[in-house]
Amino acid sequence: MRGLIGRLSGSVRVRVTATALLAVGCALGVAAGVINLDLQHDRQRILLDTAQQDAREVVAFNPRLASPVFVPPDATIDSGYVQVIVAGRVAGASKPLRRLAPLWHSGQPRVEAAPDFLSDAGRDVQLVSVPVQSGSVAGNVVVVASMAQFDHTVADIQRLLEVGTPMLLGVVGLICWLIVGRALRPIEMMRREVAEVADVTGAAHRHRVAEPANDDEVARLARTLNLMLDRLEASSVRERRFVSDASHELRSPIANIRTELEVAMHHPDSADWWQVAGDVLGQNQRMEELVSGLLLLARSDEGSLIEAREPTDLAAVVETVVDQFPAGDPVIRLDPRPALVNIPAVYAERMVANLVDNARRFATTTVSVTVGPAAGPDGYAEVHVVDDGPGVPEPDRARIFERFVRLDPARERGEGGFGLGLAIVADLSRFYGGTIQVGDAPGEGADFVLRLPAAVDGPLRRPALLPPVAPVG
Repeated sequence: MRGLIGRLSGSVRVRVTATALLAVGCALGVAAGVINLDLQHDRQRILLDTAQQDAREVVAFNPRLASPVFVPPDATIDSGYVQVIVAGRVAGASKPLRRLAPLWHSGQPRVEAAPDFLSDAGRDVQLVSVPVQSGSVAGNVVVVASMAQFDHTVADIQRLLEVGTPMLLGVVGLICWLIVGRALRPIEMMRREVAEVADVTGAAHRHRVAEPANDDEVARLARTLNLMLDRLEASSVRERRFVSDASHELRSPIANIRTELEVAMHHPDSADWWQVAGDVLGQNQRMEELVSGLLLLARSDEGSLIEAREPTDLAAVVETVVDQFPAGDPVIRLDPRPALVNIPAVYAERMVANLVDNARRFATTTVSVTVGPAAGPDGYAEVHVVDDGPGVPEPDRARIFERFVRLDPARERGEGGFGLGLAIVADLSRFYGGTIQVGDAPGEGADFVLRLPAAVDGPLRRPALLPPVAPVG
């Protein structure tokens, strides 16, 4: 029972219906109070108007108010019996009041309940005294009237409110329940469809929420859900591919280490243990580079990369990176110009190292590295890494920045990279507000352009004496 009550109290349909009923109930309560006050005001007004009308008729029939005073012969308790008092004496009265003493004396309230001996004349009898003046003669016209007919009308209205208010609330509640249910039906269908999409079997990953034809809030919600599902599906595909590729990449060095050790252990006398140790260390280094790259990408995905505390001299970073590579073929040519960027030196060094290492693998004879402020007033610094290799086909220029992508599937995994170097450059540059693009180099080859936000001011900072950063390919 508690579970049912909890579900109902948590239902939007129930809450909206209850809110509507509460609002309508409050409005009806206020309206009933206003009507009651208005009826009470009308009661007093009707009583006074009746007395004023009877007084005018008396003065009209008796201009001098001389005894005996003529009063309307057709008066009733509902229209008001009349007693005319002049100089403290009864000068005329309706038949039921003729033998009664004056009903009003000077100083008494002009509107009050009638004496008890008049209760037999009718229910809720009221007495109203109206002062009149005719020439030099002044008097009072006392009107005795019953408000029973008005009270009966008020009672009918109250009964109507007592019966009609619950009926009206019931109708409002039913209409609100149906309208809200109809409005929420598409949302409930979307919820069920999204629940099907969340099936752990993955069979419904391509399913999408049906979008209504109209352009209301529900349709916009459906489009937003479909966009979210597209992003979730793409993220799930990337994650599965990432895990699969990482497992595959790690399997190769682990298998190589196992093979080296098993062969050496089967032939311990003839094994070159220094060679075995060198091979194992080489494979271990490859695994360390892969794990380092994966951790860096994971931190980028989580948004937990460190922020720059002071500007970094990008030209000095490039010089440091180029000095780490061995001299020889291909030749690395450097053209540095001072440029400050708001990126930690360790990450700037990683991006430049990956770009230069990638260019060296494909270059025929020369790699050119240029760094400096970007042209135009947009506040960026640029690093151009140009090689004279085969270049990058235009259809593949966006794909090469994805993780574990190698355009040359025949490249040896032991010699080539993991397909993470350019992905790391893309993730780091995106995280810090930069971009990475590739185009055609003049003549032949590829031109990688790294754009990073420039620091507006601040002293030049030479990169700290950090340990060499191994490029991750």
